[in-house]
Amino acid sequence: MRTVVGQDHDIPAPRGAAAPRPTSTRTRAVTVELPALTGLRAVAAVWVLLHHLSFLPVSGYAGWFAPVAPLVRAGTLGVDLFFALSGFLLARSYLDRWRGAPGPRQALGFVWARVARVWPLYAVVVVLVGLWCAARAVLGSDGVITWQGTQPGLDPLSWLRQLTMTQMWGSGGIDGVSFVLPAWSISAEWAAYLAFPLLAGAAWLVRGWPRPLLAVLAVLAASPTALVAVRGAFGGSFDGFWAVRLVAGFSAGVLTWLVVRRVPLTAAVSRWAHRVLLVAIGEIVLVVYWAATAPPTAAFAADARVFLAAPLMPVLLGALALTDGPVARALGGARLRHGGRISYALYLVHFPLIEMALVAMTRIPALAPDTAAAALLVPHLAVASLVLAHLAYRWVEEPAQAWMRDRDPSRRRGGVRRGLAETRRPEVTPPSGHRAVGRRGGSHAVRPTTATTPSLRAA
Repeated sequence: MRTVVGQDHDIPAPRGAAAPRPTSTRTRAVTVELPALTGLRAVAAVWVLLHHLSFLPVSGYAGWFAPVAPLVRAGTLGVDLFFALSGFLLARSYLDRWRGAPGPRQALGFVWARVARVWPLYAVVVVLVGLWCAARAVLGSDGVITWQGTQPGLDPLSWLRQLTMTQMWGSGGIDGVSFVLPAWSISAEWAAYLAFPLLAGAAWLVRGWPRPLLAVLAVLAASPTALVAVRGAFGGSFDGFWAVRLVAGFSAGVLTWLVVRRVPLTAAVSRWAHRVLLVAIGEIVLVVYWAATAPPTAAFAADARVFLAAPLMPVLLGALALTDGPVARALGGARLRHGGRISYALYLVHFPLIEMALVAMTRIPALAPDTAAAALLVPHLAVASLVLAHLAYRWVEEPAQAWMRDRDPSRRRGGVRRGLAETRRPEVTPPSGHRAVGRRGGSHAVRPTTATTPSLRAA
């Protein structure tokens, strides 16, 4: 028996079209993924991909993409969007089901489900990249095994921490911690998953607070990211910033769902939510382009200024979840929904491809930085990342997740447990004909430290 898997959360659903959306102002039945939020994942993942491609030592496209360069450079905000999305979707899936902190068996089932969601493909990529790093350490002569400012360790303890997704715990920054640099956010979010059962209990206690108050709290919860970015810019230290971003984004997402779950889904609400969504998008774009005006010598640099947009993430999510306007319909299209489903794979596989391209640029004269051949390589990297992500999702992530879910230890004993009947309902069948399985994503920001040696550091 295979369990039901919705997009990024476990949701029973009827086969075929999405069920009608109820209009209760209290709790509403959660039946299917929100297509617009799934499509938003695709946009965020491609944003991260373009952000990292922009750090390749290639200048041939600078003139072409100058108008959107500030948006590409702000791709580091993708991680904050992913954290908020994860908090929102987990709250949507579990709060009303648990009605407070879960019992031991429910908590075990939740943790197993999250491991099934993120670990199999993660482990495959980490092992392959770890072997690549080991080969470079043995065969190379420059001491560089990854294009990070600090090199990750290859000792047994480092391997153990990588494979248990705990490498970020206790770390001040993200540089040199992971074999695959973007994997820092997986390690960070794994900590959030373990804490979520307790957070769910706290959220259930405040679920009845006035909606305006919860909305304000959601924005305030996301604000420490902006505040610590300002403090770090002027204080010169960003130690622990990754943890602030995790807690702020995840908590803001949970609080956003507490608001959304009690808003009646009417035509008027949809119209107003669409207007709020456009304002939120406009404000984020405004902050991003304003950040790009910072001179290179400014204490409050552009890389720090973009985080002033972080408090707008819960506004964007809440508005998008409440509208079926043009933006939501565009994001909910079949292609973007599939892009959202493969976003985790895209997040994991694109950076190793960039690493390999950088090695080729430093070893093969024809692909040297700023050559025509190097410029031609960049769009092919983007296409290769998308193709490899699709294959990894289809042949590794999806079947491994199904295999692990069928072996959920929380169902092994104890007979019929609460909620078991829900997991036996028919599965969601997306347009591709494959079972809908979801994922989470994340990103990071890196920047080359020199033009001649394309070493990448965390931003």
